[in-house]
Amino acid sequence: MPVNKSLVTISIPTYNSEKFLGLCLDAIAKQTYSSYEINLVDGGSKDRTLKIAKEKGITNITFCKESLLKSRYEGVKSSNGKFILLLDSDQVLEPKALELLVNEVSQNDMIVLGEDVYKKETFLEKLFSYDRKLVHLIKDFNPKTSVMLPRFYRKEILLKAFEAIPDEVLNSVGGQDHAIIYYEAYLLSSRVTMIPNLVRHIEPSKIIPMLKKFYRWGYTSVGARNTRYSELLARKEHFRTGLFRRGLLKESVASILLLLIKGLPYKLGYLIAKGKNK
Repeated sequence: MPVNKSLVTISIPTYNSEKFLGLCLDAIAKQTYSSYEINLVDGGSKDRTLKIAKEKGITNITFCKESLLKSRYEGVKSSNGKFILLLDSDQVLEPKALELLVNEVSQNDMIVLGEDVYKKETFLEKLFSYDRKLVHLIKDFNPKTSVMLPRFYRKEILLKAFEAIPDEVLNSVGGQDHAIIYYEAYLLSSRVTMIPNLVRHIEPSKIIPMLKKFYRWGYTSVGARNTRYSELLARKEHFRTGLFRRGLLKESVASILLLLIKGLPYKLGYLIAKGKNK
């Protein structure tokens, strides 16, 4: 066990998250590092999300219906931890995740959690897995070109990053929330690293849920356009850095195909939201 027993706040935004929240919270309960707290920021769930949270012993629940980015900020503001883990309700931590993160953060200000897909049974799940493998092998930490996004931060860095985000962006952006947070944090510190194999992400296994997910991402990213984040978000729509490097043919092809599949609903969502905001 780590000598450092600093408190970690695990902040989880939720909205109709009943399908996966139990798995997420059960994985947290199995952590080998015990000095943590959990706060949930709910966006107005109409399903069993809040009931599941209460059944699992979660008492720190706040509400924010404005945007995912604002929900992240509310979770950080209500935290007591020295370190913050920005988790999603469809992510499942490995048992030693917190222990490894706290040990490693002494040399860093933020850490990327190495991810894989929770299941690799369907064609789409396998595409996501190959794409993540490519991203992790390239290890590009430049926030303007990479999709490696930290989720574990020193609280003081994270608060300063949020305070630098304009209110009109903070109150409206859902899709690309982590990209904006990391961009601002990186301006404060470039001390970032990655630890592999810390979390498994439950990705869409069928095409319709996937189309809906990335349509929503595109729709809720429109608030960051025509701001200082415009170039940043445009770069995120490009193909991955490091495609077709030696030994990465399968991963590169999968990454291109995945971007094409999710890029279409993302762009459609953005264009529809842009039209409504004129």
